Amino acid sequence: MKKFLLFLLVLIIALAAATQFLLPSYISSRIEKQLNDSLKPSAQSVNVESQPGFKLLYGEADHVYGSLDNVKLGKLNFATFQYDAKQILVNPISLLASQEIDVVSVGNASIDGTVTNSDLAAFLSTQAGSEIKDVNVTIDKDNISLTGQMNVGMVFKGAVKLDGNLELNNNKLLFSPKKFTINGATIPGLTSNVLEDTEIYDFNNFPIPVKADTLTTDNGQIRIKVKPILN
Repeated sequence: MKKFLLFLLVLIIALAAATQFLLPSYISSRIEKQLNDSLKPSAQSVNVESQPGFKLLYGEADHVYGSLDNVKLGKLNFATFQYDAKQILVNPISLLASQEIDVVSVGNASIDGTVTNSDLAAFLSTQAGSEIKDVNVTIDKDNISLTGQMNVGMVFKGAVKLDGNLELNNNKLLFSPKKFTINGATIPGLTSNVLEDTEIYDFNNFPIPVKADTLTTDNGQIRIKVKPILN
């Protein structure tokens, strides 16, 4: 009898250890697969924490966080995404039956996306089409500056510069131009056509429902914080 009780105790400890270490690893692998399938990042990391680990069998996780590199949303590339979520509840039936992560609710969560000046330059180059060549973008705290070369009226090629700001409006990231010059001078008519807001990304089309919360620009990077609205 004592040997049986000792065996049972060892078995319980082994099962507890397995759920504590193996379940978070398994859930991480499922999240990583779904993110690879849907967003196709060039690299990513996933971390799942739960105390005790067996709560994951019921679809409860205390903390999920990680990062993704080079995610293309629409025509805009995000250099990185950092995500952090606490008190996550997933559908345990979907988890056990189909091995799919179906998020039911999230406590406190945020997603931080970073767009570099080269990412923005690539996007604005597609918007400019064949009009502006050799596009470069400079991102400062108070200004976004686009420079390049442009054929003006099929007569001469001019150095163009477009200054403006980024803003969030109706859950969209917009570039709002303020000043456009060719060889340092403004050209009436042509200038007015260029000074129109450009939609860079509509967060209403994000893979999950989110609300774009804050926007900062500095040192060659755009940082956008969005918050999931799953509940």
